[in-house]
Amino acid sequence: MQLVVNTLQELTDAKGAVVELVDGDYMVYRSASGAISQHVGLRLLRANSLSGLCVSSAEILRCDDAETDPRVDANACKRVGVRSMICTPLFERGLPVGVLKVMSEQANGFDEEDLQTLELMGAALGAALGKQVAFDEMLRVQAQLRASEERIRTILEHANDAVISIDNAGIVTQWNRSSESLFGWNNHEAMGRNITDLIVPPAFRNSFVNILKHLDKFAKTATTARREFLAVDRDGKEISVEVSLNVNNVADRLEFTAFLHDISERKKWEEALNEMALSDGLTGLPNRRHFMEVLHQSIVRQLRQNNGLALLFMDLNGFKKINDTNGHDTGDQVLKEFAKRVSGCLRESDTMARLGGDEFVVLAEGVRVLEHAQILARKIVTTLDVPVPGSAIMMSTSIGISIYDSPADAEQFLKEADIAMYKAKQAASSSSAIAAFVE
Repeated sequence: MQLVVNTLQELTDAKGAVVELVDGDYMVYRSASGAISQHVGLRLLRANSLSGLCVSSAEILRCDDAETDPRVDANACKRVGVRSMICTPLFERGLPVGVLKVMSEQANGFDEEDLQTLELMGAALGAALGKQVAFDEMLRVQAQLRASEERIRTILEHANDAVISIDNAGIVTQWNRSSESLFGWNNHEAMGRNITDLIVPPAFRNSFVNILKHLDKFAKTATTARREFLAVDRDGKEISVEVSLNVNNVADRLEFTAFLHDISERKKWEEALNEMALSDGLTGLPNRRHFMEVLHQSIVRQLRQNNGLALLFMDLNGFKKINDTNGHDTGDQVLKEFAKRVSGCLRESDTMARLGGDEFVVLAEGVRVLEHAQILARKIVTTLDVPVPGSAIMMSTSIGISIYDSPADAEQFLKEADIAMYKAKQAASSSSAIAAFVE
């Protein structure tokens, strides 16, 4: 839930995002991000809130101005500093159990793209909540049936999660059907073998052997907790698994039972969400947030190594006219073509990013003098001499150059290149122009 609200806040540029779950007649803030995080635990009457109405209606609801919308709890909105919001219901086993909501300090703070983003994230979180409930239910059943070893082994044999038991030497004593499906070893092959040889990646085997030597000490302090690990199957394919480890006393001997759940798809989803938060959706280039992180790291290296650092700030001349005359689809094509051509001029060590609109930057490490940066700038200008494919549209750009001079920080360095770009734009009409920042 925390991963979703943190990511959702970044994707929608919201004041904050929150997961609210139903608790009787109340909606309770369970996870929150941004300025809303301080309100975790807040309880609101379902009958007086947009979230409660969202649960009751089981549909996405949108409030563009909390001060005029009778559906919302106006006092609660003032308490958390919110003017507009969107919420989508969260379903578990087909029933609405809560909402996922984003909030803005401004009226009309969200557009249709934000609404679609919220809907997709809500669907993903609802699915994850359903899996969580199923996993917790399995652990509850295990505890209830612990007195009957034969009964519990029957249940675990048919569990959806892989269930593996080992003794204090690491020898497998239980290997259920889901373990066979997940790791490729059948029960007869796995039973009696050391767990290290079956599912532990080669790079970690020495460390895992040391862990096995101290399992007795672990048993004295062990608590059931989920952890994420990297495992391998029979063919050596790596699998991300979530593990819950339990310690049992079986016939006066310690036995360790692990419940393993394949989270490889979830990991891919997390990586995709992270990529969405750090890259420009149109061009695939790093976005402003990602670029500022790269720029800061490059300045740290420059201060330590003094290898030189150049920044080129570019925007497309006449881009608004292209959009107004040819439409936004053509404008998007022009932006992608510009990004493609400039990227083709760069070294592998250079970084290009889209800051927003028609503004782009190139960070070139190892460039000490203005003349070398100007060579790159002219190369970029030259590559724009050919029309955009499928049209007669010609692109031109204004390029501002700044060579890093200590002790400027990332914001100042970017501002210097921006100032130089505007000087170049003032000198140009419809053709490309290049200017450098000079103090």
